Amino acid sequence: MIPSGLNQTKGRVFERGILPLNLRMNVVRTDYARLDLWSHTDLAYLQHDPALTPFLSYSPQASAIPDVLEERKKYPTHRKLLAQTVARQYSQVGLPPPVSEDLLSRETTYTVTTAHQPALLTGPLYHIYKIASTIHLAREIQKANQDLTIVPVFVIGGEDHDWAEINHVHLFGRRYQWEREASGPCGRLTLEGLGDLLDTVGALFSNTRYGTEIQNLLGSALGQATTYAQFHHILIHHLFGQEGLVVLNMDDPELKRAFIPVMERELREQFSNRLVPATQTLLEKAGFKAQAFCRPINLFYMTPGIRERLDPIDEGILRVESKAVVPLDQVIEDLHQHPERFSPNVILRPLYQETILPNLAYIGGGGEIAYWLERKSQFEYAGVHHPMLIRRNSLLLLEDSTIAQMTKAGLTNDDILMETDALIKSYVVRHSQGDTDYQKELQHIQDAYTSLAEKSRLIDPTLVSAIQAEGIKQVKQFEQLGSRLLRAEKQAQETNIKRVQKIKEKLFPENGLQERHDNFLPFYAQYGQGWIQDMISVCDPLDERFTLVELQAQ
Repeated sequence: MIPSGLNQTKGRVFERGILPLNLRMNVVRTDYARLDLWSHTDLAYLQHDPALTPFLSYSPQASAIPDVLEERKKYPTHRKLLAQTVARQYSQVGLPPPVSEDLLSRETTYTVTTAHQPALLTGPLYHIYKIASTIHLAREIQKANQDLTIVPVFVIGGEDHDWAEINHVHLFGRRYQWEREASGPCGRLTLEGLGDLLDTVGALFSNTRYGTEIQNLLGSALGQATTYAQFHHILIHHLFGQEGLVVLNMDDPELKRAFIPVMERELREQFSNRLVPATQTLLEKAGFKAQAFCRPINLFYMTPGIRERLDPIDEGILRVESKAVVPLDQVIEDLHQHPERFSPNVILRPLYQETILPNLAYIGGGGEIAYWLERKSQFEYAGVHHPMLIRRNSLLLLEDSTIAQMTKAGLTNDDILMETDALIKSYVVRHSQGDTDYQKELQHIQDAYTSLAEKSRLIDPTLVSAIQAEGIKQVKQFEQLGSRLLRAEKQAQETNIKRVQKIKEKLFPENGLQERHDNFLPFYAQYGQGWIQDMISVCDPLDERFTLVELQAQ
């Protein structure tokens, strides 16, 4: 059953559609501005703010895709290297690539790409939505360009070392963490201790419809992998490989060898530090905050277990953590002999990715899009194509049990998008046994004192201030009494209010977005691979509206 009142808001705030999906689902879309959970830059991008136009190469609209295709042809691409690398990386984990080496090598093959750190078991739901949005867009471009091949690509951001950000997962209100010491790039970590955690997680789903499938999925990924990046590769492949997604680990010696010219210019010229901060200044003047801190050299140096920053000094290059000072020419020689030791940071990573891939569009979250907006001049200087930037879809999933609870509590989808305090106040007023709205009476009091002050103005103007002051005093006292009335009603409805708060907390954990907290496994356990396919159908990144998905039991 679907909560009532969904389409009764003036101006059709919501739009509903029943898609021909594998599961029974209703899709409801509404304006992102309904929720106060997005940054200023994110909302401005979604609303096509003209102030951001100078920082874009293309408007994120379907009508601009022919221009992207035409412009992309002007830039050389390492297609053969990409094809060989994909084949090799899939062979290393014992998997068949989703597309052939020959297909990736063709001049008529292009990509649509997203990237993410290897969060534990994919981490929060938006990891899944990014990939689903990427596959959806690739299919849409493919439909309109039958003479081309459009391949969706997921890049593993395994060179980061933000271990605390990715070493845990939230399931059923609890946090499960991979307990181990970690240093250096996360993707290069061994799988020490991961099996115990996977056994614990797998047991949570032992009695679910697709629990055995989940246990086999996790066991297969653990058994075939030797590094954490490979584990993540296998997991993503099992979820999305049949949908044509190619997984690519950019922490690869041969891919980095192709990026040597740009890394050498960064070491010698420090060009990013000239261009990116200047763009950030322009963005700030336009009213948008800078995102990523740009350093003089935006590369790390990696040796086993260590990922250290590089800083320029008079004597050459300082490796900050080890305090080693190396002459610049020696660093350049090291770069040419061992490119795998050098790792682009967040400033250079987009440039590295677009150097390797024949990419048309990058799909990212609001924060990612914000830092890609700072890169246009950097791309132009390096002679690399700056892709179309498209904001991934944001979803809120409503299971049938939650919908039933909402219906019982008298809540609509309009209600659950309200801020919690406003929701409680609105709910109490709507469900009160008596009339708790005292605004009409309050207005009468205000009008009475205003009228009395006007009369006194003609008879004795010295009384006006006293009357106005008394009016303010009476209004405050009346509002206090009205608030007591509302509190009394809240106490009478305490059980119902707790029910409303529980529903709100489930859908917006810790007053944040469900997609930034909950993991995909509980949904997969109930709906299986069909849920993945339906997320791809729902996630149309060119539809720039917040999406509520009402899941219904089969």
